[in-house]
Amino acid sequence: MQLLHCDKPYNLDEAAARRGAPRRKRKDSRTTAYELTIRIPEEHRRHFGGKKKLTRVVFALNKKVDLKSQVHAFEEEKNAVLDLALEARGGGSLDASAWAAMPFGEYAERYVERRIGVISPASTANERRYLKYAKATIGPIPLKELVAEDVERCVLAVPRLSEEWALEKRRREEENRERLRREGKLKRRAPFSPVRVAGPAMQSKVLKFVREVLNDAVDREHVGRNVAKKRFLSKSFRKGRPLIDPLMEDEAGMFLEKASSLPLGMTKVAVLVLFSTGMRPEEMLALRVGAFVPAGEGGDAQVRIVAAQRAGRIENYTKSDSSMRTVPLDRYTASVVEAWIEEKRRSLDEMGLVLRSSTPLLGETGNPWSYNSFKKRWNAFVRKAGFAGTRPYALRHTFATINLPPPGGGGEHKDGFGAPRARRRVLHARPVRRVHPGDHEGAREPLRRQARPGTRGRRGKAWT
Repeated sequence: MQLLHCDKPYNLDEAAARRGAPRRKRKDSRTTAYELTIRIPEEHRRHFGGKKKLTRVVFALNKKVDLKSQVHAFEEEKNAVLDLALEARGGGSLDASAWAAMPFGEYAERYVERRIGVISPASTANERRYLKYAKATIGPIPLKELVAEDVERCVLAVPRLSEEWALEKRRREEENRERLRREGKLKRRAPFSPVRVAGPAMQSKVLKFVREVLNDAVDREHVGRNVAKKRFLSKSFRKGRPLIDPLMEDEAGMFLEKASSLPLGMTKVAVLVLFSTGMRPEEMLALRVGAFVPAGEGGDAQVRIVAAQRAGRIENYTKSDSSMRTVPLDRYTASVVEAWIEEKRRSLDEMGLVLRSSTPLLGETGNPWSYNSFKKRWNAFVRKAGFAGTRPYALRHTFATINLPPPGGGGEHKDGFGAPRARRRVLHARPVRRVHPGDHEGAREPLRRQARPGTRGRRGKAWT
């Protein structure tokens, strides 16, 4: 049985294109460069000179045959080296019975370590959080002795453990604050936030994590079946549904009135773009100046959504990603965006800088606006406007709810956007008439279909 496994191959050509760097030299220009990575468990690192991982750059014509064969060859080569080292010291690879006798906590920890680099850092942090709950309850139980009742006990203990850990953390914070007060270093004494305790949503996530670990054990033939797939577990701990919180049409009108009264700045541009396009907040923060296309003759202005902000960096969508799209802008929002671009150009000229198409639309100089900074401005705006507690994502749900396709067909949702002409009823339709008495040229005909009273609670129609 192989102990070393290769991570998901990393496409070096795509990474170079994102950085604007040239491709690596290669004999066949049709091939794609990939980096293969094998992460070495801590107990075997001494056989590889203390290295934590092994890497190799390969060039493949296709993924299904060429790349797969090179990955297999890389794994075979390094596992052969490990087997020789283990035989030399009198110990061979773990067999299936040894894996089955391993404690679940240790097995799950190995599972998380193997996935580092394959999934995003945020997903790895979440898996470590779920692992903490699993190890606290069913960690010592051998993998082969784990039963569905043990999994149920683990999931039921999530709220209790969460509360215990939260209270322990609060106690340490209070002791630290008291120490700072005695030393005279306490500058301000803001009240502590309420203690947060995990609920059904976290229970469902922990159950899903245990299932994934056991699925991996079944695939590797370490156990015969996945005991976490019992029906009573699925019925007892259902997956949490996303929060769908759109504004009603009258609320949307009042919200737009407050947004339109803001002075020209990043906050106004951000709110109007979210309101009239239904894009995700992370996509709005990743907009560049070149993504805005001014209105031409007989056409509307558009904005191209080709990237999203993740971990403070703008990451372009791949060509195959369905999130890449072009969205029409109404004339009022387009005029605000154009005015902001000119204001940004003047401010950069004063600093001796040049506005480029790659310059972030929102942000100081060449740096994109961080989500935390945007959220602080957003919270201040919605609190002053009388919509305290409204999330930025609520505007995406509002856009989807008011633009529901008519009964009997007439255009389907694709991330909230259908055919260009059939789905152009953006949110400025009725509220703009009320907000701008001068009837600016961006106003459209009012929507005739009123939102039904139960729309706020609808599920499945809005998109997340």
